[in-house]
Amino acid sequence: MIKTPGEIARLGAVMFVGAHPDDELMNAGGILAAAVRNGQRVRTLSATHGEAGARPGWPKDIIGDIRTQEQAASMAVLGIKDQVWLNYHDGFLADTDGMDALAQLGRAVNDFRPDTILTFGPDGLTGHPDHRTISRWVGELESKANVYWIVVEPEQYEQLRAADEAINIFFKIKQPPLVPSEKCAIDFKLTPELTDLKRKAFEAVPSQYERLFETKPFARPGEALARECFVKATK
Repeated sequence: MIKTPGEIARLGAVMFVGAHPDDELMNAGGILAAAVRNGQRVRTLSATHGEAGARPGWPKDIIGDIRTQEQAASMAVLGIKDQVWLNYHDGFLADTDGMDALAQLGRAVNDFRPDTILTFGPDGLTGHPDHRTISRWVGELESKANVYWIVVEPEQYEQLRAADEAINIFFKIKQPPLVPSEKCAIDFKLTPELTDLKRKAFEAVPSQYERLFETKPFARPGEALARECFVKATK
């Protein structure tokens, strides 16, 4: 099991494949930041610009532009310079031309040649159809990379309940897939330094997370959003 910043080096070149801006920040920001600091190559990919994700008080007509700018700011905090967009419509990935999507995704993966792909499992973690579609696309790729799926550890879930009640981080489901630590391939409890870095990256995304900080999700290093868990993908 991978637990420490030093052990993150075993992942080699890391690519996160997500559906929306900040998917990687929420679920793997600490891992990616640790990889950057280890000197590993890191790339993130977002299939959409998150234009359907306008929270109350934010302008719906330009939220995609806002989230794109916030993504650049948050990735800069983490030290990530390689960001790819597929430019599909938020909320409609399941209706996208699958052949075109696989071709675009395949080019992004083959160009980067990752050793590791971090992404959603078939359940999409939150039940979001875009997340589930991303998981399917990654599963259909012809790649030699090791694929890991996002999960939540039971103790971590209890620590995230307040955040879920505040901003509905688990979207369409009551609770995400829960996997005990001993069954995870990665159970990364962020160090105080990485916890602070991830918190600062979240602060760069106010359109999505301005209410989140009321729940103090970064109060303790290694807990709540300062913990990132993955299982090895199965066929």
